[in-house]
Amino acid sequence: MENCIIKLPAITHTKYNDYSQLISAIRPLFDFPDGTHFILDFSQIEWLDANLLAIIGTAIEHRKLNCRISYVPDSISQKQADLWGRNGFGAYFNLKTQKRYDSTVDYMVFKSNEAKKFGNYIDNNLLNKKGFPHLSPALNKKISNNMQEIFGNAPLHGKCCSVISCGQYFHKSRKLTFTIVDCGNTIAENVVEFFLYLHQPAPKHNIQWATIENNSTKKIVNGKSGGMGLALLKEFINLNQGHIQICSGNEFWEYTTKKENCTYIDSNFPGTIVSININMNDQKSYLLKNELQDIDDLF
Repeated sequence: MENCIIKLPAITHTKYNDYSQLISAIRPLFDFPDGTHFILDFSQIEWLDANLLAIIGTAIEHRKLNCRISYVPDSISQKQADLWGRNGFGAYFNLKTQKRYDSTVDYMVFKSNEAKKFGNYIDNNLLNKKGFPHLSPALNKKISNNMQEIFGNAPLHGKCCSVISCGQYFHKSRKLTFTIVDCGNTIAENVVEFFLYLHQPAPKHNIQWATIENNSTKKIVNGKSGGMGLALLKEFINLNQGHIQICSGNEFWEYTTKKENCTYIDSNFPGTIVSININMNDQKSYLLKNELQDIDDLF
């Protein structure tokens, strides 16, 4: 059995450069042959945004049935052990704790047929979390449904069997960051295949195309093809002054109130990562346009 030691980066935040270094570190988990013994070394970690554990977990889930996965003894600091024990990621390494804090959003693995369970998870850990910007019941339900659409796109478009999610609440900055990951076809693969079917040239930036309302590789019905999930989130994030990041293959896309950035990373992730950052200082209330026509913040 071949051994492969994987060293996790020292500092990993939810930002462009850090996606690349984290994906490069875990890439052997996707590339090495079945039967490999992967040994995870966490000793270098000084900081790792807890929501990004969903990326590492996706790689572990992808190979755990066909490979042996262990970790270097004593390489997990007490701080990390406490955090991972609280949010559930530590179960891979038999790390458990009874402590619960509102800074953690549970690490969860969802099967492709568990959309309802995922919806409840989104409602409890994101939309209905104390301090989340006020949404009307109708808008709350619509965003919840559209988040489930994003979940549903993973097995439909990505041809994967599970979706993994995790999050973290940062008290000092009043930010809630949430990451959803699947392993399967990338957005570029699906978009390029879709445009080949249409006998048209594919867009330059595939992720950007996929986030525009009514743009989807789903079957077209009544002249529309879905694609509402990310479009609605973009509109909410613009008003909330948060941000969304998507990494798929070697493409990276980021959307904030001030800019939209389409670029590439040095690494290549065999699936899709969606990270959503919510500004919890937002005191505005949000409604759908058809609920009330004379307020400032509308959808």
